[in-house]
Amino acid sequence: MRYLTLSLFCILILSTSVFSQRFELVWSDEFNESSIATDTWTAWEGTAYNNEHQYYTPRESNLFLEDGLLHIVGLRENYEGQDWTSARINTQNNFEFMYGRVEIRAKLPAGKGLWPAFWMLGSNIDDSGIGWPYSGEIDMMEYRGHITNQTTGTVHFSAVEPDFPRDPNADRRYIGQEYELPTGNFASDFHLFQFEWTDSLLTWSVDGEEFFNLTKEEIELRTSYYPFDQPFYLILNLAIGGNFLGDQQPDESTPDRNELLIDYVRVYQDINEKPNIYLNFEDTEQIDPYTTINIEPEISDSDGEVEFAEFYINDELVASDSTAPYHFTWTPGIEGCYNLKVLAKDNDNGVGKNSRVSFVVGSGCTQTPFSGQPAEFPGTLELENYDLGGQHRSYYDTTPDTNLGNALGNDFRTTEAVDIIPDENSDGENYLITSTENGEWTKYQIEILHSGTYDIEFRSVPGSGSARINFLLDGEDWIYFTRIASQDGTIYNTKTLTDVELEKGKYELEMYIAQNGGSVKPDYLKAILKNSTSVQENSESEYPASIKLNQNYPNPFNPVTNISVEINEPKTIELNVYNSLGQLVNTLYSGRLSAGFYTYTFNAENLGSGIYYYQLETNGQTFTRKMVLVK
Repeated sequence: MRYLTLSLFCILILSTSVFSQRFELVWSDEFNESSIATDTWTAWEGTAYNNEHQYYTPRESNLFLEDGLLHIVGLRENYEGQDWTSARINTQNNFEFMYGRVEIRAKLPAGKGLWPAFWMLGSNIDDSGIGWPYSGEIDMMEYRGHITNQTTGTVHFSAVEPDFPRDPNADRRYIGQEYELPTGNFASDFHLFQFEWTDSLLTWSVDGEEFFNLTKEEIELRTSYYPFDQPFYLILNLAIGGNFLGDQQPDESTPDRNELLIDYVRVYQDINEKPNIYLNFEDTEQIDPYTTINIEPEISDSDGEVEFAEFYINDELVASDSTAPYHFTWTPGIEGCYNLKVLAKDNDNGVGKNSRVSFVVGSGCTQTPFSGQPAEFPGTLELENYDLGGQHRSYYDTTPDTNLGNALGNDFRTTEAVDIIPDENSDGENYLITSTENGEWTKYQIEILHSGTYDIEFRSVPGSGSARINFLLDGEDWIYFTRIASQDGTIYNTKTLTDVELEKGKYELEMYIAQNGGSVKPDYLKAILKNSTSVQENSESEYPASIKLNQNYPNPFNPVTNISVEINEPKTIELNVYNSLGQLVNTLYSGRLSAGFYTYTFNAENLGSGIYYYQLETNGQTFTRKMVLVK
């Protein structure tokens, strides 16, 4: 068995696309007939996007065949409120394909404000409201009529999945590159525009010269929704004016008649039968840590010979074998989810791949609280009790294949990547996160039981330098502790942030190592409630028989309202009003009351409209109601 680096494998895959020998013509339009094939091409009628100036028509003056050429003609004329007419045709629902090579031989027009394009859209664009750019767009050739020696190749896609609500323009991402002819220009002669598309690579060429390529991985770095693994359809058009041209819009210098001439459109696909791979596993396999797995796929090729097989774990190349039976042995030691992928290359550069098999090791990769329930604030969160879920879900560790704490006799969470050791200064029940590195993080599910003002205490065993730890709530910056340094005569470094406002609810807390400071060892995070402003609203059944806090009247109010309290036995109470941020606005009463019915007036003349809360505290109990000030 031999092992290949990831870069070498990428070279092999790229070679598959560039040097495949089995491409054959599967579809073409040579435009040799007397009229356009309406069972293949559909003409667009109407205006378009991108602030273009033309009105597209199917009229023969804008679209016709002659002398073996397709003529798309832009005309200066007032038509349906536009200053220009032109044509645009597509193969949607008539001819759609996935992967292959497209060749278009064409002569482009010269002139300010001209924008011919050969492009494709994903066939799912009209499915369930997918729309653009979520469907994907491939611009095989775009051209600015005022730069006659230059064309552009581009892809457009969305950074996110097509969920609603959406903002297509904000979600759009694109990657492109320009090409310049070595000599001459695109308006004086015909040129061949070529685009090649595989499951891993997109390549643009002009006259056989490659000028741009993009790997699937390069695109996926910018999106969570890759659209270029589905059928696409072809579009040919000549736009007049539009955003692509910047300030070079059509004017009096632009010819009144402009022709885009297309000799042919041809689509080739690789007819080579790729290797077939069969793995004797279920789609999902549950295994225990340190279980050895023998991976021996059955690989065959019906029209050639298999040259080698590649084995991936979570898209990382881990082994290659060029001798049948193709074999790989794997022993996962860290809990989590691992996707196995096997690729095989044949002697015709065909690459086959299996559908992914997911190995769920130990507790797997579903993010859940360590104890089964969120940690509670006020309270103490032991930072070694990070969520279950594994690497990249509940934590990120720079050495995910090991737990360095194991070497120190650690027996706590040894099948996970975060490095944990016993706290030698405790009674043996306390653990510390250790060997911290910049960029590492752990996540925790927490529940804040009471809204209010807290003191937040962080304790650690400091390292040799000055560390910084950031904490985030639901992905947003929250608090941080800096200058966590060793102190003479102390074992633990304790830092406290005072008067931190928190709202009741469930959150995801993330501890992020921003500066490791000689590998600081985080211990715990403690939240101490100083002043509760809990916004829970009490139902009538929640009040004890001896006391009741009534709804204010009137409500909504402006600017005065009355708040009443009923007491059946003597009590010491405090009645406060808070704003929606939990800040104290007014204390209406603080002291001891005899049994009776009491009414207090709240004047909000100097306050702004919004939601306010009034809260009664007595004998360790708290009761809260909401009121609305409308001005």
